[in-house]
Amino acid sequence: MGASTPRHHLSSSSQPQPQLLPHLTKRIITFVLYALIPLAILHYLLSLSPLPPPPTAASSQPSPPQGGRQQGEKVNAAERCDYSDGEWVRSAAGPRYNGTSCGGTIKAGQNCMAHGRPDTGYLHWRWRPRGCALPPFDPAEFLVLVRGRHVAFVGDSLARNQCESLVCLLSSAFPAQLVRGAGGGEGDGDGDELRKFRRWAFPSHNATVSVFWSPFLVNGTEKSKVAGGGGLDHNRLYFDQPDERWAAEIPGIDVVVLSAGHWFLHPAMYYDRGAVIGCHHCPEPNRTETGFFGVFRLSVRNALREVATRSARAQGPARRPRLAVVTTFSPAHFEGQWDSPRACARTEPYAPGERELGYMDAEMLRAEAEEAAAAGADASARGAGVAVEALQVTRLAAMRADGHPGPYMHAFPFAGGERERVPNDCVHWCLPGPIDTWNEILLQVIKRWADGVASSSP
Repeated sequence: MGASTPRHHLSSSSQPQPQLLPHLTKRIITFVLYALIPLAILHYLLSLSPLPPPPTAASSQPSPPQGGRQQGEKVNAAERCDYSDGEWVRSAAGPRYNGTSCGGTIKAGQNCMAHGRPDTGYLHWRWRPRGCALPPFDPAEFLVLVRGRHVAFVGDSLARNQCESLVCLLSSAFPAQLVRGAGGGEGDGDGDELRKFRRWAFPSHNATVSVFWSPFLVNGTEKSKVAGGGGLDHNRLYFDQPDERWAAEIPGIDVVVLSAGHWFLHPAMYYDRGAVIGCHHCPEPNRTETGFFGVFRLSVRNALREVATRSARAQGPARRPRLAVVTTFSPAHFEGQWDSPRACARTEPYAPGERELGYMDAEMLRAEAEEAAAAGADASARGAGVAVEALQVTRLAAMRADGHPGPYMHAFPFAGGERERVPNDCVHWCLPGPIDTWNEILLQVIKRWADGVASSSP
């Protein structure tokens, strides 16, 4: 009977009951587990690798992606640098040349020192990109990179401006020989054909530098400058026709620098295969205004395509790697009337953010940058052997309103006293001057290209 009596009917006593032991054991085990869990978590955290320090100015550069550069490989600073973004900073160092030492190369209207510009502060600024360094121009390094090669500037008077800057920088250390064209004097102007097509040789390195006048980059007829009228009062551009004055020489050119833009602001008619495709400030009646942004883009596209096509066709020694560079639009800085003595009279650069880039300047920059990128991809896909780069100087040039000849496009314009009206050049750049920076960047672009050519050679 007892054995069949239910447990809860049994009387309790002072001795531990057998059924209580499992309950106590569970409570002890639970307590131990709760005590061990924090210790286990602490051990796990201490076993992890230490966290990296927060990024600093020196360590904020992104790491190379997996499968990219291996540890110990040489890193070329030019590959990571965006030279278009930065600021102008004062520099005690002066230019490598002056209006006397290179006077025979500089167009008279851009020789500001020889023409009596009294201030020299514009000569003491250097461009400092954000996050990287832009080394000063090294003539020896440039000529070593282009030894046995031909560098050609193609475009308008700003292409010539940059070309003359390069020749002056190089000839400050190595002798240059003018082997094509001629110098000019006070009245040489853009109409002097001898000055539009010039070539210099640097015998020390068997290198050549040339300039080709081609303000539209494609074939075109320029408006007449003849006083009294009677000539063409607008430009005519033919987009189905290359400008053979420079395109025919592509097989002998290793580095071509294209620079154009300001001539597209003039009235013009645009043609393709004999048909009118548009006009700007339309000089003919019953025509619809199309503007110039689209045709400017088309000119850059066609010029780069011509370089790639003729390079791909080249045979024998002419079949070699080439570099095409597009120097982007260089803004003008006229303030008020073009013939005011204060049209571009600043003596210091704009500070970052002091003046926004104008709509037109930004559109020209965008067109050139996009076309250069597209042309580079196309040339690579076609195996044309042409690398394409955009030399983006638009933003840094926009900040240098102090670097133009202004009234000193003519010699000593105020020698007879102050004048109420005086012609100004607020488009081109004094030599020496800010445009020398264009060629400091060009040197880095060529260096990266030459390194790539050397690493891909068998």
